Amino acid sequence: MISITDLKPVGKFLKPHGINGEISILRDDDLVDFSDCSCVVVDMDGIFVPFFLNSLRPKGAETDLVTIDGITDDRHVAALTNKTVYILRSEAADEEEDSEDGFYAEDFVGYDVIIKGTRTAGKITGIEDSTANFLFIVETPEGKILLIPVADEFVTGIDPDRKSIEMDLPEGLVEIQ
Repeated sequence: MISITDLKPVGKFLKPHGINGEISILRDDDLVDFSDCSCVVVDMDGIFVPFFLNSLRPKGAETDLVTIDGITDDRHVAALTNKTVYILRSEAADEEEDSEDGFYAEDFVGYDVIIKGTRTAGKITGIEDSTANFLFIVETPEGKILLIPVADEFVTGIDPDRKSIEMDLPEGLVEIQ
């Protein structure tokens, strides 16, 4: 089974192109070459599903047109519209291997957030990356959603074995949401 930790988000499906099952992908990452990937992965109702590309052609500087194995018409490919496109981390370009700490925001999905000196705030369920500042999407035990900035200066400890991240947040940040 594919897990979010196995994946790297690299773009988004836009809209179908024509009636023969072709769809455009807006790439977030200029270094991604879909022809080097065995598949692309999409979250379909909470399950990460691999899709195998039959054809690939550039449409613009940041957009490619693709056809997917088994999808031959615009009605079926339309189900992918606006879905995030992932590739397997094992197939991602190695440019990220040189980072100082080796951790990326996506690596913490599933981790518990512990507010330094107090309590567990909740579990990281996703990353909000639509703005310049990434945010952890944290679900509290009560079901409330918190948005916490992904910033090195707030992280005081990471325990991969316990799948927890300790954070020292500015006073009131969690309470104002």
